Amino acid sequence: MPDSFSADGLRRIRRLAWIVRLLCLMGLVVIGTLPFIFWAQPEWVAEIGASTWKLEKLQLDNGSRLWGLAATLLPTTVSLFALWQMWALFGCFAEGELLALRPAQHLRRLGLGLCALAAAQPLGHTLAILALTWGNPKGERQLSFTVSSDHYLALLFGLLLLALSLVLSEAARVADENAEFI
Repeated sequence: MPDSFSADGLRRIRRLAWIVRLLCLMGLVVIGTLPFIFWAQPEWVAEIGASTWKLEKLQLDNGSRLWGLAATLLPTTVSLFALWQMWALFGCFAEGELLALRPAQHLRRLGLGLCALAAAQPLGHTLAILALTWGNPKGERQLSFTVSSDHYLALLFGLLLLALSLVLSEAARVADENAEFI
């Protein structure tokens, strides 16, 4: 436990770490199961396909929905990786490991995960729409690639976390160096 952090400060960090880790577990359950639940229900897929994705004609057979599930598992997997890194990062914080290399590595991986998510989400969306329209006759298949401000923000926050991980790595190096003088 670093001397530069007060007992009250560490207590607050541990409480926040507990809350964040609980939210990570909730996210794991929801993000990890929702694609399977969604793609198993053709009525729900049809509703979202028409209202959100603006698909006029789509295929709801098992094969099309299975390919749609596979497409959405790309951003799902990246999201789960990011949640795992956040879980591990806040685990370090809960143990009082603040200015150290291990949390810096998790912060870096979290930043990389968010940058990857910025690309995986529009790609997964594009492939899901293609999966639902691939069985349509030629001329009625759809290919849609959209990038939203959410994807842009995920990229920016990922880059921010990458920069902060460099700062934390350097701070950990300096703290280790200073500890050797004592």
